[in-house]
Amino acid sequence: MAAPARGFSLLGGSLSRVPARGGSAVLSGVPVAARRVFRGFRSSGVRHDAIVISGTEMAKQVQKEIQRGVESWISLGNRRPYLSIILVGDDPASHTYVRKKIRAASAVDHVDERAVCNGIAPEKDVDGFHIINIGRLCLDQHSLIPATASAVWEIIKRTGIETFGKNVVVAGRSKNVGMPIAMLLHTDGEHERPGGDATVTIAHRYTPKDQLKIHTQLADVIIVAAGIPKLITCDMVREGAAVIDVGINYVHDPVTGKTKLVGDVDFEAVKKKASFITPVPGGVGPMTVAMLLKNTLLAAKKLIY
Repeated sequence: MAAPARGFSLLGGSLSRVPARGGSAVLSGVPVAARRVFRGFRSSGVRHDAIVISGTEMAKQVQKEIQRGVESWISLGNRRPYLSIILVGDDPASHTYVRKKIRAASAVDHVDERAVCNGIAPEKDVDGFHIINIGRLCLDQHSLIPATASAVWEIIKRTGIETFGKNVVVAGRSKNVGMPIAMLLHTDGEHERPGGDATVTIAHRYTPKDQLKIHTQLADVIIVAAGIPKLITCDMVREGAAVIDVGINYVHDPVTGKTKLVGDVDFEAVKKKASFITPVPGGVGPMTVAMLLKNTLLAAKKLIY
């Protein structure tokens, strides 16, 4: 068993806008009451860069909430939640995710991915990869939701990005990221597990660029998880769209000569056109770890199964 993670949470949200380089604003947690503030962010007609959503700061708030939940759980005489990690394969994105998990908990082994996912009891499957959890997700039932998809959904809700009746493009079709994100966003908001009531288009790395551009130019929200650096460029984004970058790519930096981590979005160019944007690193990644810890607490308290 891994050592218990410190800094678990479940969030109230405080708003901070701090000037960033290039005139952007950096957004940490956002309470529901503040949503109309952001919808009117550009009402003056003055052109601003996108609000940069700090997943790092938002995750700190989520972890404080989880910590309070853990302490309350333990105070009732229950066992402290534990997190164990099994890493399958040698995918760099998985390694990045696991390194972040290790800081919050610990790591173990390597085996066949699908066999391991389905071998874990669904009520302990905090990654949300078990066939039962994925199935329940697709049926709009309560389940342990894949952490990255949950992170994207949480960012959207806490930031106040509108999805009801909006056009959303999800560029990425993986069963652990792209597909769960699409399921959460298109689901009826009145169902057992409420969703975003959006019209969702799913694209992927083999969608021709000109066709992808047609879809993204119509999108109110673009979520990118295709694993292709600079897949989404400024000309592909409509004015005022929200852009959430889930990409994890390691590229050579010609300036420093070192390898650096980038997403799937041309960040510097797109932030001049978008209303909200997540950076890489420091966006979806920290929130993914936070939502994993939230799932761990939900599993320990047996709130779903």
